[in-house]
Amino acid sequence: MSVHLVSLIDVKDFGAETVRVGDLNADGAPDLLFVQSDPCTREITCLTAATILGEILWQSGTPSPDNGTIYADLPIQVYDWDGDGVNEVLWIEQAIYAESLVWDYAAGRQVVMHTTKRGELRGRKGFAQEGAKRYEGDAIMHVLDARNGREKHSFPLPAPADDCFLFADLTGRGRRQDLVVKDRYWNMWGVSHEGKVLWHWPGNPGHFPAVADLDGDGRDEVFVGLALIDHDGRELFRSDVQEHQDAVYLWRMADGSWRLFTVDVGIRCLLPDGTELWRHPLKHAQHVVVGRFRNDAPAHAAAIDRTQPDSLLLYDLDGRELWRREIPEARAGWCAGLVGIDWFGGDAPNGMLVYGRGAGQPVAIHDGDGEIVDTCPMLYTPDRTEEDRKRGFYCYRANLWGGSREEVILFGSRGACIYANARPLAIPTLYNNTLYPGM
Repeated sequence: MSVHLVSLIDVKDFGAETVRVGDLNADGAPDLLFVQSDPCTREITCLTAATILGEILWQSGTPSPDNGTIYADLPIQVYDWDGDGVNEVLWIEQAIYAESLVWDYAAGRQVVMHTTKRGELRGRKGFAQEGAKRYEGDAIMHVLDARNGREKHSFPLPAPADDCFLFADLTGRGRRQDLVVKDRYWNMWGVSHEGKVLWHWPGNPGHFPAVADLDGDGRDEVFVGLALIDHDGRELFRSDVQEHQDAVYLWRMADGSWRLFTVDVGIRCLLPDGTELWRHPLKHAQHVVVGRFRNDAPAHAAAIDRTQPDSLLLYDLDGRELWRREIPEARAGWCAGLVGIDWFGGDAPNGMLVYGRGAGQPVAIHDGDGEIVDTCPMLYTPDRTEEDRKRGFYCYRANLWGGSREEVILFGSRGACIYANARPLAIPTLYNNTLYPGM
């Protein structure tokens, strides 16, 4: 086989469809943080820190096999927040959703549910809490010592700001120690390292923003797909597209200029002033990733179109479609995903890692011609039932072993495993060999 299983983790009752990667025990090696949440409210309920071989380092909260699935991103990250050389775990506790806006799957519409305390809607099957007409109290950012899970300190955030967050340099610190926080689809905030709200942007931020210092002033801009926001909250441009963005990507060209990619009802490429360079309509574009996937250009844009059947597409940066490949029908019609992966190592182009390809389908790694070069099936410990094995899973990639290639991490509510590329690394011929080193 060209792939090698390097770790099969018994996730017991702490398995999760959300995993963060980072050094948790301060030994210099990456670890895994399994994050469980209530499937109705998105409230984080349990954190389990483990090594990449499955050794549990610490656990906070009560694990439950019922809390391993998700329907949205979760507000949690691993990062050296205070700059002392040791990582922290940052996560957001929700305010009270006094009048919750809840999606009723059976009715196919949004309803209002009244609550008086945190967690009152936990365990409500068939519902998904999206936001609230009225909140009570604040959301709370908790900062934990990643070595043991103990809280170091906390600070309040605006009540709705609990969907997800990312780190940015909004204040010119020279390091990303500020925050950009959002609710589901209505607001975004810039927050300083000290917890001060720097600005509020009312608008649809989509699923997850991207940040970069586009103008070279030492502070990050925030691209939400519908708008570009300056470090001080000033709106630099806003798109006329009405749909929310599903993904964004910022790419710096060889000449130092930037390209802004977004997918919504299609894939678009913009300049930092909002000028649209090109656009391709798609039925339901979901992910966009930019990288060097072939040797014929410095970069390409890959995207997923969820159209039943789903398709993987590759474009050059001038907007020319190079190819599209059908992938098996996604298990729920919306969960096919894409990330780039340094699978081949050395100077070789990156691969495209595609997951959510259909019930029971393994993760696939495509090359720059769209061909599948490797597959990585989700594996489970022997005690798992057939029903367990039918559940969905997500995947990510990271350099876990310190080599020149990245590994594939698969994780779900009932299992987790890690694969590496088993091929010898392709390198140029070594010549002028000698027993006398130094030449």
